[in-house]
Amino acid sequence: MWQLFPLAAPMMTDIDLKLFQDSKSYPIYYRYLTVDEESGFLFVGAMNKLFGLNLRNIENKSQRIAQDFRPLNKARDHCRKNGKLENFDCQGHIRFLVRIKPQIAAPNTFYMCSTGSYKPMGYELKLRQNSFDTLKSDLNAHGICSFGPNDNTTAVLVPSGTPRNMAALFGGAVKDFLMSDPVISRHAVYSSSIANANYIRTRSKIGWLNEPQFVGSFDVGEYVYFFFREVAIEYTNCGKKIFSRVARVCKNDEGSTLNKNTWVSYLKARLNCSIPGEYPFYFDEIQDVYQLGKMFYALFTTNVNGMTASAICGYNLTNIDAVFEGSFKQGNSTSIWLPVPKNKVPNPRPGTCGSGSAMIQQQQFVSQHTMLMDKAVSHQFREPIFYKSNILMRKLVVIPNVAGADGMVFFTASNTGVIYKIAAWPKINPKYDPPTTYLVSKTIPLGDTKPIWSLVYHGNSIYFSTDTAVGQIPVETCEKYTKIDLCIYDPYCGWDTTLEECRIYSNSPRIIPYKGIDLLAYSLEEAISKAIGGELFKYERISRTTGSSVMLRIAFKLHIRGSVHWTKDGASVRGDRHILAQDNSLIITDIRKQDEGNYLARDNNNRKVAEYTLVVETNKEQIEQRWMRKFDQWCEEFERYQEDIRKWEKKCEACCEEPSQAKMVSALGGR
Repeated sequence: MWQLFPLAAPMMTDIDLKLFQDSKSYPIYYRYLTVDEESGFLFVGAMNKLFGLNLRNIENKSQRIAQDFRPLNKARDHCRKNGKLENFDCQGHIRFLVRIKPQIAAPNTFYMCSTGSYKPMGYELKLRQNSFDTLKSDLNAHGICSFGPNDNTTAVLVPSGTPRNMAALFGGAVKDFLMSDPVISRHAVYSSSIANANYIRTRSKIGWLNEPQFVGSFDVGEYVYFFFREVAIEYTNCGKKIFSRVARVCKNDEGSTLNKNTWVSYLKARLNCSIPGEYPFYFDEIQDVYQLGKMFYALFTTNVNGMTASAICGYNLTNIDAVFEGSFKQGNSTSIWLPVPKNKVPNPRPGTCGSGSAMIQQQQFVSQHTMLMDKAVSHQFREPIFYKSNILMRKLVVIPNVAGADGMVFFTASNTGVIYKIAAWPKINPKYDPPTTYLVSKTIPLGDTKPIWSLVYHGNSIYFSTDTAVGQIPVETCEKYTKIDLCIYDPYCGWDTTLEECRIYSNSPRIIPYKGIDLLAYSLEEAISKAIGGELFKYERISRTTGSSVMLRIAFKLHIRGSVHWTKDGASVRGDRHILAQDNSLIITDIRKQDEGNYLARDNNNRKVAEYTLVVETNKEQIEQRWMRKFDQWCEEFERYQEDIRKWEKKCEACCEEPSQAKMVSALGGR
């Protein structure tokens, strides 16, 4: 039986939260965020509005854009007549904004698209100081923006490499009002119709796309890669199943002459994210993807109708391309899906980015197949980087080489308003072994369960959005950790052995980071104990009189997962007078002689986290002796205090006394 990641991270409270809300009376649906470093704005796409917020501080009102982009009345009327909701569907939800490079257009020019009340619209905008000028509107955005506000879309601007080296938008979206024609398409940046030289798309109704939900698109070399989930065509013999995919097209694809304006280079493959075993456990539904160089980190979930769980898997670009160079899969609903024989694949094979038009054999092959590869793309370590049960994570941000350390940080956001911070540390063989991961904190920044729709990272901040607000929180939260292990798990932090608190990581010898403990030779507890030069808790002997009360506190220096189990002289502690506090401390009331003994506390991992010896004093002589000992200790402390006062007074007298005549003569040079 496999077990999902067990660490229960503490809830992070009292975070430095900055908040933006345009209106508190009704939701504005802030569902799109993008960072524009050049202008210093965080652009926020909402319903009928585009906002620009100060990247350093989204609460800063001196640098802010708030501009209306309402759809045409004609489009809204058509939307309502077709049964859509007036106050949600039949509005203009901003879904994409991108800065156009100066070699393509004038400086500070942007392309933006909106759902346009179920009529996707594109805009050419010019950024002034704190506002946009609309240069063009009512541009066709079919295939770039979705029709409905709840549909997942993706788009990427490709500045060159296309036929005639024109700038083009590559997008994944549904192209019609009835949501029956999903496409991966390419068209010119500013086009009022799809009838332009650059337009090209996937074929419909032959299995190239089957009810897809797009999550990401990336411009890499001579290709554009798309990530999405869809109903698996190869699984239809056994029922309906969702699989995750990666698709690839050539930027310079001239299109087919047999099927006008359709890809010849389109390929797709399944993404495998699973826990290995005799019966692998699959995370089939990709939710988000993040690119770092030649690595793609993807966030997956299980199907909502089954066991709920989330996972992060990594994919190397080399492995993805290797699958695209392998065998094709063929079959249908009445046959077994098998590899296409090699002698049936034309040369050059489909998916090759050549120059000029594709050969007729390639076009014929493409027109007859689903373009699905036989093998799935395996994740980098053949097991997830991180996985956890009972959570549906929907958004992902990856931060590498944090603070000059070897660690990585993953931020994820759930459908219930929680942001998770996950630390990942490489093992001895980082190319082959998955990193060691720790869920170091979780935050409910808005204090509610509204889904988080967007999550982006810039500088020292994580930005997120819900239907009612946009938030900004810091990536570094070292001062919030009170336990050593949680502190050093976080690559931003280290434990200060002098101040006994968590600090921002530095090269100071008194700051202990994760890589400063020896986990090869010792267990975690032993390694931390040796690094800090002390024990993880202090043994205490406590004396109490009968009838009084005592609290045996848990002062363990590491994070404790779950509850603890207390024993007295090896037997479980029971009785109405023994109360387990919320912090796992043990409270004993109305102390009696039989309460005397040795008390041990162990956590769920059987670690000893506290130890006390309780002595119960019952007669007058014992009580008098204890008070005499306390009085002697107080007298000794008072005497030390008086001695310190006397030393201080002597120093003051020495500083304030008049200088002698000899000293004055010496100071005057002997005159």
